[in-house]
Parts: sequence; structure tokens; C-alpha cells
Amino acid sequence: MAKDVLTFLIDNRDSFVSGEYIAKKLDISRQAVSKKINNLKEDGFVIESKTNKGYRLISFPDVIVPEYVVIETDYKPVLHYATIDSTNLQARKYALDGYPEKTLIVSEVQTAGRGRMGREWASPRGGLWFSFILRPRCVPSIAPILNFVVANSVAKATNELYGIGVKMKWPNDIFYEDKKICGIGILVSSDIDLMHYVVVGIGINVNNDTPDGATSLKSIIGKPIDRNVLLSRVLNRFKDEYTLFEKSNFSDIMDYSRSISNTIGKKVRVSFLGVEKIGTVLDIDQKGALILEDEDGSVSEILAGDVDFLRHL
Repeated sequence: MAKDVLTFLIDNRDSFVSGEYIAKKLDISRQAVSKKINNLKEDGFVIESKTNKGYRLISFPDVIVPEYVVIETDYKPVLHYATIDSTNLQARKYALDGYPEKTLIVSEVQTAGRGRMGREWASPRGGLWFSFILRPRCVPSIAPILNFVVANSVAKATNELYGIGVKMKWPNDIFYEDKKICGIGILVSSDIDLMHYVVVGIGINVNNDTPDGATSLKSIIGKPIDRNVLLSRVLNRFKDEYTLFEKSNFSDIMDYSRSISNTIGKKVRVSFLGVEKIGTVLDIDQKGALILEDEDGSVSEILAGDVDFLRHL
């Protein structure tokens, strides 16, 4: 019941909502509303109370609030966990069970989070660890473009909210200066000519401590970040980018990705399945492939791999 009361407070958070109105809508007593308000306060919600005006939600605790996400976006159901092995693994299970597109799984902590190439991704409390299900109506060959759809969404959301000018390391890592703040993992299930489902997994360092080579938004901005606002903004920006994808408007997607690339023009080593190539990145093409000029002057098109930056000699 506290969650039902919370929904009213979120939906009217710019003004006061009376206890009498909430009680009438939920068909409960005024005393029950007051009790639920107190329960929410005990959970860390800051709620202002005024006689003859009612209640107004001031702020959330540092926890994901599914009710807020549902109201702010069109993603649902929102399945929220305190701890989980991996939101990607859970989303895959739900996808196989037939859950609809835009089912969202978010956890405060992941115990077995994984980044690209199966690398361990530290996922302590305070970060933003989430996955969602897609059911694209397209051929599997264009699935790599989704890397850039997701990366653009995170970049646009963080740049709009915090004005920090993040960059993208091919194909989808998000960096601030030379430190990683976001990793993206995409799982695709398909036949040769039919997409069954896609699981998009995103891990953003927000208010959490980070390992060497990474940083958090809190460290960059200098103050705690509202993770509910960030999550909702990323999802809404993804909706915009995904609309371009569904309309096959890949040029707008890739133009933005190129504009935030920290990889174009760099000397790199690209590794994939034990094979390495060294060269200078000339461009990222319309299919999302890395265009690499090898040391012997030949040009390669690379669709997948792990990039390490090298110093020019």
C-alpha cells in the first residue's frame, strides 16, 4: 500500500496532494494514508506535510524507485532487486519466458556482472546496473548498430544532465577524459534471418567507488547523483535513438557516434578471438565497422573486437 501512496506523491511531486484525495482514490482511511506516509519517511523518502494542503514529495533515498521510472518512461514492468547475479542473465530468462519488449530489470548490486568480452564488471551499491528486453523487427545483420544506439543514449543523457562532454570508445564504452564511466553489453538471440530478442545491459558508475582506470559521475560532478533521474533520462533517450533504428535512419545514429568518438584518428591494437591488428583508425562506417589502416598501408573493416590505444612512435 505504501507504494500506491508513493505513486500519488510522484505523480503530483510539483504540488501538494491531500491525504483525503489519496484516501478516496485508494479506498482507505486517512489514518492509513498517514501511516503509509510515515513508513515512506522511515525508508528515507523526504516528504513535506502541511495542514490543509497535504503532502509533497521532496526527494528520494539513494535507491531505484520503480514507481518513478514507470511514470517517467514507458518501460514496464520494472523489476527491482536489492542483489542479483546479473541483470543481463535475469533479463535473458525473462525474454525466454515471453516477457514483453521494454521489460526493465535493475539491481542495486550485481554479484556476477560482466562487461564486454565476458570481463568482470564490479557492480557495488551506488552504481546504476540495469538491463531491458527488445524484440526488434529487423534482420540480425544490422544488430551491431544497436551498440551505437545504446552508447548515444547514455552519452546524450549524461551530457544533457551534467554537461560533462563524455566520449565513446568503439564500439560502445563511454569515457570521461581517459577513464571509463559506462560499459554496455548486448546479447542477441536470432536465426539467420529473424531476430528473437535482444537484451541490452548497461552499467554506469554513478555514486559508487570505482577501480583503477574508471571513474564515477559523482567524482566528476563533485556531488551525489540522482540515479532515478539518470535512469529515466537514459531510457527516454534510448527511445528516441531506437526510433531512428526502427526507421533504418542509421546515418543520424552513426553521425552522432562519430562526433563523440575518442577512437577515430588513434593508433590502436584491435584484438578478436586471438587475432590482433595494429593500425590507425580512419573512421567508423555506416554499419558500425571500424575502418583501420594497417601498418603496411592496407585498409581493414573490423566489425568486432577489443580496442587498446597505443602511443604513436
